[in-house]
Amino acid sequence: MRRSFIDRLLLPAIFGLTAVLAALILWQLLLDHQRVEIQAATKEQALFVRTKIESELKASTVLLEQLAGRWKTRKQVDEADMESDVELAMSGYPPYQAIEWVDPTYRVHWVSPQGRNQANLGAKFGLDEQQRVALQAAADSYELFVTHPVSLPPDGRGLLICVPVYSNEKLDGFLLAAYRYEDLLSSFLHDVASDYFVNIYDGDEKIYDRGTGNSSRDTRWTQEANIQFQQLTWRVYAWPKPGKLTYSWSSLPQVVFIAGTLLAVLLAFAVYMAETAELRAKALVKANKNLEKEIAGREQVEDALRQAQKLEAVGRLAGGVAHDFNNLLMVIRGHAALSLRTVGADSVLRGELDQILKATDRASSFTRQLLAFSRKQVFQPRVLDLNALTAQLALMLPSVLSDDIKLRMNLDPQLGHVKADPGLFEQVLMNLVFNARDAMQDGGELTIQTLNTELDGSSVRNRPGAHAGSYVVLVIRDTGLGMSEETQLHIFEPFFTTKDRGKGTGLGLATVYGTVNQSGGFITVSSKEGTGTEIQIFLPRVHEPVEVAEAPEAPAQLRKGGETILVVEDDDAVRRMVREFLKISGYTVLEARSGADAIQFVERRDQTINLVLTDVLMPGMKGRELVERLAELRSGIKVLYMSAYTEDAAINIGVLSPGTAFIEKPFSPDDLANKVREVLSANEDSLGEQRLRHA
Repeated sequence: MRRSFIDRLLLPAIFGLTAVLAALILWQLLLDHQRVEIQAATKEQALFVRTKIESELKASTVLLEQLAGRWKTRKQVDEADMESDVELAMSGYPPYQAIEWVDPTYRVHWVSPQGRNQANLGAKFGLDEQQRVALQAAADSYELFVTHPVSLPPDGRGLLICVPVYSNEKLDGFLLAAYRYEDLLSSFLHDVASDYFVNIYDGDEKIYDRGTGNSSRDTRWTQEANIQFQQLTWRVYAWPKPGKLTYSWSSLPQVVFIAGTLLAVLLAFAVYMAETAELRAKALVKANKNLEKEIAGREQVEDALRQAQKLEAVGRLAGGVAHDFNNLLMVIRGHAALSLRTVGADSVLRGELDQILKATDRASSFTRQLLAFSRKQVFQPRVLDLNALTAQLALMLPSVLSDDIKLRMNLDPQLGHVKADPGLFEQVLMNLVFNARDAMQDGGELTIQTLNTELDGSSVRNRPGAHAGSYVVLVIRDTGLGMSEETQLHIFEPFFTTKDRGKGTGLGLATVYGTVNQSGGFITVSSKEGTGTEIQIFLPRVHEPVEVAEAPEAPAQLRKGGETILVVEDDDAVRRMVREFLKISGYTVLEARSGADAIQFVERRDQTINLVLTDVLMPGMKGRELVERLAELRSGIKVLYMSAYTEDAAINIGVLSPGTAFIEKPFSPDDLANKVREVLSANEDSLGEQRLRHA
């Protein structure tokens, strides 16, 4: 009886109580898990709201900066054109309440749209302390400035974005964009976190309220996040709406408690559900981190791209300056050379004229550095062994390095081959060594290293112009003063130097940048103030054998002639100089200021013309077009092109074909005479060969 009682009552009671206890424990665990899940989902929505607002605000400021940059590049901007640009921009980006143009005296010139904002026309923004501070801060920093909440007419609160517009370092005015918080944030969040209440605060001021009315926040489920935008820091609070909260609660705990007999099955199911929910929460956190990394990576790429575009624009400017400067050097050098022919060997002026010629040669070298930066210099690449080139130059380094600088060479014996211009690359290496030497005034250690490397897609992601593949790396490392981050942003710009006046031209690293880019490579710089600098040059690795340089040909003996030459040059001074050079060599010279004049001259006269010496780029008609027109009028005329650009640049821009006879300015009388004789003799040689074949 006793055992039967125990078996019938006690054991079932024990199992029953155990099952109830297990159900209660599981019920409590499920409740806690659901709280965590709801809080994680709410946190995800708060972060999503933050990311959405930050990206939209950045997009709106990029549009304003693009407008300001577009007006900055124009010589003169009509306010009507500015207003039409703004209206077009606002049509594609409705959150703007108004965009206004404010002059440097803080007076509003125009406002768009004018409907409810027309009262601002002619107003003085400087009368408001907060607005005046914002405008002054934007002007001082040269960057856009964002205000804290301000009152916007006709009603409501919002913010102002001030973008200064400078031209030639002069403040032209401000582009002022006004946003009403309700319109702006509602447009950003109309489809974001729709099942959640959202409040946004700027400091203690609530700037956005969605759905709460006068009800208070439910602190049990509220999640928050910081919104960073320029000078502002907003806080966003999000918590689920009652319907969302009710939907999130499951009846599973009650079912588990009631159905104690199914405890094992329900427990396994609960564990499965808990693990799934945890994995989902981790996936959401990971996705958010990946999104933050992606945003940071895109910002780095945008910064690098803007820097590359800036250097490209400066390079085009440098090339144009070098072209005009070479024309001037042509005239200066020509007059000096002609004057030198007229003075005696014992004349006092002879030494002065020699100094002028030496100065023009140095100036010509200077322009070649500009052309190297703009990638318009003559480029003669060949396959070479970077180790051999480096070792050869290293023999000369002790003479240029001070005794307290220790040189270390670490060359990879298995180094691959590269394709580059050996002469220009020697200049690259020497420029980097000289910079390292100047950075170690108190001595230190200079390391030159070569190595092979492989770069994948992730390695070149933040390096514009770089591609995945095999590279040879040249490393120049010093223990000198190092550079700040601000200095590193400008080191490849021409004429930028940190050296004292008279101790540097600012073209050394600019030349390095141009040569490396023209060789298909790229450069990375790593430096900190006080710890030294490391510059890495990446060049694509090639699998071709090393090319042996051919011995230079001996210069041809100067020969004169009596042929007739038509000189076509739009620059009067250069044309006169070329005429004198040719007359010295015995040629008959005809002149034309333009391609049209040359064509009229040939059409109206039957005079024999043996050679046309024409500038490559002239107003109205390029040299190549002129030659094609002359070929239709007369056959057999030889052509020699001249230009202040290099031959490589003329071919790259499509005005010359490879193999065309070409002479680069500035040139000497002997250079021109030899080149003219070479072109004319080539014609004579070809005629002689034809006569021999006919004989």
